[in-house]
Amino acid sequence: MKHWYRLDINTKDALGIDVKKHCFDNTDRADVFIEGHGGIWTFGKDEIFKQSWIDYVQETCPYLEVTGALIFWRAPGYQHAGAHIDVAPNSSPSRVEGIDYENGFHATNSSDSMDANDFYPVVSSYNWILNSDDDSAMTWHEPLPNANIELKKFTDAVHYDEVPIVDCKEIDRCTIGNDKLVMVRTNVLHNVDMGQQERWAISARCVMGWSNWQEAVETLKEYIVE
Repeated sequence: MKHWYRLDINTKDALGIDVKKHCFDNTDRADVFIEGHGGIWTFGKDEIFKQSWIDYVQETCPYLEVTGALIFWRAPGYQHAGAHIDVAPNSSPSRVEGIDYENGFHATNSSDSMDANDFYPVVSSYNWILNSDDDSAMTWHEPLPNANIELKKFTDAVHYDEVPIVDCKEIDRCTIGNDKLVMVRTNVLHNVDMGQQERWAISARCVMGWSNWQEAVETLKEYIVE
């Protein structure tokens, strides 16, 4: 099964800020920041995107209502040792009340800092890379039978079900690119295979109007170009 689809939605003129400068000026607001290696930031839609682009996305594809973004930075060659599944608090603006989100993997896990019942798996996000010379790839994985699964909380905004990459088998990969939105599956294990270029990824988050990946793909099929 394919875990990504490129959409006929342009990323040109999406950003209202200098993302790199804004992130490095606000390392105190980072959800995760590892000096010299990488960071994750969460921003509301009005802080990062131009309203004209938000309007363009919804006019082009009425199913996509942008709510905000996560920014992922990795230094050249930095390889994270785990693959993860995205989960979000039930209070997230992307969650739709009444939708029963597919929740097989995540529902089996909990920890002292997180109760699995307080979160839901994020089915999909909408990504692009800032730098045109990006040589990384987003990868998807299945856990091996002996996988050590850990529900991990970084901050109130960032929660992952994480599995060491050595306990996984790769099942798909994609070079995201920088000119079109790529809908990526985030409710199965995924990671980034880093190259030798710095990586800045914009991950737009939208109202989650579908309960599973198959429904997302079927809903957006007329906007898929690859």
